[in-house]
Formats: sequence, structure tokens, C-alpha cells
Amino acid sequence: MLVFTILLGLSLVSILCLGYGLFSNLRHLSHIKEKLTTTEIALTKSIEQERSLNVELADMKHKIDRNIMSDSLTGLAGWQIFEDRLKQVLNQSKRHNLTFAILFLDLDDFKIINDVLGLEAGDQLLKEVAERLSASVRQMDTVSRFTGDEFVFILPQVSKPETSAYVAQRLLNAVAQPFHIRDQELFITASAGIAIYPNDGEDISILLQNAESALHQAKAQGDNNYQFYRREMHLISRRELVLSSALHGADIYSQFSLCYQPQVNVETKQIICMETFLRWQHPDFGAISSDDFLRFSENTGTILLIGEWILRNACQQLLTWQSRGLSPRKIAVSVSLRQLENPHFAYNVSRILQELNLNPDHLVLQISEMMLLTKLGLIEKTLHMLKQLGVNIGVTDFGTGHIALQHLRCFPLSHLKLTQEFIADITTNEETKAIVKMIIALANILQVQVIIDGVGNSGQKALLKELGCHVMQGAIFSPPLLPEEFTALVEEKIVEGV
Repeated sequence: MLVFTILLGLSLVSILCLGYGLFSNLRHLSHIKEKLTTTEIALTKSIEQERSLNVELADMKHKIDRNIMSDSLTGLAGWQIFEDRLKQVLNQSKRHNLTFAILFLDLDDFKIINDVLGLEAGDQLLKEVAERLSASVRQMDTVSRFTGDEFVFILPQVSKPETSAYVAQRLLNAVAQPFHIRDQELFITASAGIAIYPNDGEDISILLQNAESALHQAKAQGDNNYQFYRREMHLISRRELVLSSALHGADIYSQFSLCYQPQVNVETKQIICMETFLRWQHPDFGAISSDDFLRFSENTGTILLIGEWILRNACQQLLTWQSRGLSPRKIAVSVSLRQLENPHFAYNVSRILQELNLNPDHLVLQISEMMLLTKLGLIEKTLHMLKQLGVNIGVTDFGTGHIALQHLRCFPLSHLKLTQEFIADITTNEETKAIVKMIIALANILQVQVIIDGVGNSGQKALLKELGCHVMQGAIFSPPLLPEEFTALVEEKIVEGV
């Protein structure tokens, strides 16, 4: 009986173990089934994603192929067609001893359109420009959009350079006609560069490179013009590359020095402000013009750091003069468009003033009239922020643009500075005299001070004083000087009118 009981117990244990084993196996099989189901779902998604990706890749390839054949925005010849035609023209010209031209054309300040009116308006303008350019060349010529707002032309069988010059001027004239975009009348200009085969190169890459170099030179000449490639442009390009690179160098500030020119009140015979000028003495290229510095620094983006260095050092110099009891009460510093477009510019100015403990009213920031004409929408907020800080804002080169004086009441300005060219013939030209008199009178009504720059002789000085202008600047008082040079002259009372 005992044996039977033991055997029965063992049987029950075996049955339980077998049942547990079957349960474990079933659970394991269920887990495997779930994993298989999950894997199947993932595989299905992967297949669907692969199919979708293949469709996208096919669509992208189609778009790329289409863009290679034609520009999707303007419908002009795509780059593949352009290269093929250029090879054909090159081979034909070599075979038959013919001449042809490559012409690059770029819209001037096109970024303004995108910034102010938006990308859609910019695209619409490019379409209309492309239509005008296509209509301005022969059927045998080829035009393609190179990049952005830059177009490139092949002008086959150009018998003499004057022919390509005629085409270039016709293209510039076509672009200069008014456009109507979004119910607005827009006026733009363009610049062009021309390279002639075989004088300017005998292969495609050299010709394209030289035509673009000529375009850059046209831009440097002030836009709205064309230039032929010249061999010395290689030297110009090398100079620009070296100078642009130098602005990123750690020792660039050792090549800089600041000079100052007084603005004198001829009534009180006091220096009321010192205008700051940057001198750049490069070890290889010597003195670099202020226009070149501004262009290189804005293109490379270094203007923000260098501009802050100029502002800080100019303010520090004013404090040094004031600590010595010298007369300058204000310091004037010119600022660039890139600085004013920087959203942190007003804060940076405030920070420098606080760190140096300089009264904001002692700082004058100068902007060119052209900025107000073309970029007011982008910089207006910054100008008002600076005015709220207590900083003075002046407009330089007044008279070079076409801004109406009555519109200046909308801007937070403290003074206008008339250019030297504006008053060059004031002692001999009654019309110039009348215009300057009118500007001074209207500025007085608007409570905006007028400063005359470039006063070079006593006759101009006396006449301007008679017309009601009391603040002047120019060689008759002092040229721009280094701080120590100016300090010595002031202490010795050599500066004219002081």
C-alpha cells in the first residue's frame, strides 16, 4: 500500500511536470508567434517605405534631369544644354577660326527684393528678367540661369568686341526698364562681364572664369555697367583673395589704426565732434582704401567684429581726450549695413557705452543716405532703438541719393552731412548756392543740424557761414590725423578755427 501511494505520488508529480512543460512550450510558442507577427508588420512597413523611397528617388531624378535640361523657374536652357552648346560653339570656332563671347550678367542688389517683398516676388522678377533677356539676344545665342540672379550667355560669331559690348548694353537697358510686381513699380539694374575667345582663353573653364572675373570688376566699378576681361584682373582677384583672407587673421588689428577729423562750429570756434576713420596698412599691398575695406569686411562677415573694435576704441579715445581737458564733446563712427542688420547691434552699442561709462549723447553713429533709400525697412527698428538709447544718428553723403528732405522727419536723425561734391562749385554757381541755402533752411525747420563736409578754402567757409551753416569739416580745419598728432595740434592751437 505504501509502495502504491509512493508510485501514485510520483505519477502525479510527473503529470504536473509534464503539464507545466506543455504550458511553458505553449507560452513560448505564443511568444514566438507574437514576434513573428511583429516582424511581419515591420517587414511590411519596410517594404512600403522602400517603395515610397523609390518613388521619391525616381521623382527627384526626374526633376534633376529636367533641371539639367531646363531651368525650372525661368524655363531657360539648363546647365547640361548650355555646356553642350558651349562645346559645339568652341569646336566650331576652332575649326573655322571664329570669335565668340561669354557674357555673365548679375542683378544688382537683388537681395533687397527678396528681403522686402519676399521670395515669391523675387521669383516672379527673375521670370520677367529672363523673358526680357531672351528677347534681347539673337536666336543663335544661348542664355541660361547660372545661379540665383546670375545669367550667362553664349554669343557665337562675334566679329569684334564692339558687338558684344552692344549686346551687353542692350541687356542692361532691358533690365533697367520698370517692372510691375504685386502692383508695385520696381527699378533694378544689372552688371555684366565679357570674355572673348580666343584672346581671353581657349578652353571652357578659363573663359567662364574670366567672364566672371570681369563681372566682379563691373560690380566693383559701381554696378549698372559692363566690363571686358583684362589680364590684370587676375592680379586684382589675387589681391582681393589675400585681403579678404587677411581680415580673418589673428594679427589683423595690428594693421589697423584710427584717425580723427574735427567738425568745427565756426561761430563758437569749438570742435564739437571728431569723426573716426579707419586706416588699414597691409604689409604687401600698402594702404587699403576705406571702400575696399568695407566691401571685403562685409563680404566676409568680419565687419561685425571689426566694427565693434572701431566703436570701442573710438569711444575710449574720446574719453582719453576728455580726461585731458580737450575740447571734443562727441565722437562720430560710421556703421555699415551689415552692422545695422544685426539684431544684437543696439544691445552691443549699449554694452560698450555702459562698460566705458560714456554718455550716449556723446556718440554719433553715421549711416549713408543710400541705406535710407534702399534698406530703410530693414534698419528702421534698429535706428529707433539706438535713438531710445540716447545715441545720435547722422546721415552722411547727403545729396548723392534722391531722398526727399521732408521725409527725413520720419527718421530719428540728429544731423545731415552734405558731400564735398555737393558744395565744390558753391562760390561760382548760383544754383548750387540756392540749393544749399534751401536745404539749410528746411533742416532748421525740422531741427536737424547740417554739417558741410569737404570745406577746402576760406571762400567756401565764409559763404556757407553766410548761408546759415555753422558746423563744417574739411582740409581748411584739419585733415584726418592720428590721435597723438591731433592732440599736439589742439594743445598748440594750430587747428584752424579753434
